Amino acid sequence: MKLGLIRHFKVDLKPQRTWLTGEEFNQWLQEYELAPIQAPEHELGGQRWTLCLCSDQARAVHTAIYFEAQRFVYTELLREISVTALRLGRIRLSKLRLPVSFWLILGRLFWSVGHSSQPESQAAVLRRADRVIDSLLVDNEAAAQEGCVLIVSHGAFMKVLDRRLRRRGYEADRMLYPRNGQLFMYEMKE
Repeated sequence: MKLGLIRHFKVDLKPQRTWLTGEEFNQWLQEYELAPIQAPEHELGGQRWTLCLCSDQARAVHTAIYFEAQRFVYTELLREISVTALRLGRIRLSKLRLPVSFWLILGRLFWSVGHSSQPESQAAVLRRADRVIDSLLVDNEAAAQEGCVLIVSHGAFMKVLDRRLRRRGYEADRMLYPRNGQLFMYEMKE
């Protein structure tokens, strides 16, 4: 089975300010969820997919439209790892102004160490990734054997999915930081 993993296309939303408070950052995240995507900047290669598994978040759904697949399945299992402005116990950093990228880095860093301020635990994310792979191997076995499967997801979750796929014997180009619209092709080791 050939497996393609792609990050949604770039979202067309920039923060109104360059430095945001925690509350403004959380508001911006809500707007990001609903923002439109930019059309792809390059040719998509015309690859035909037997099955497209796609996150049910709007930016991934709108990305999947650009691909030819015989069947589309939208699932919350492929959603991005939730992030929120950091809270340290009773101390809220909501008045502190930081760039969006700093809020994201802090959120991901504190998520990686299991901090309670982040909405989803690492264990829950790993379970989601395993469920996606299991569903490929069990529920969609016929489709997977017939051709190529495309997975449309999000940057941070893709990195987790990449590690889990490699543990199960899949090979692909090295994934450092997946860019929007970047496709990674996986094949099972022989």
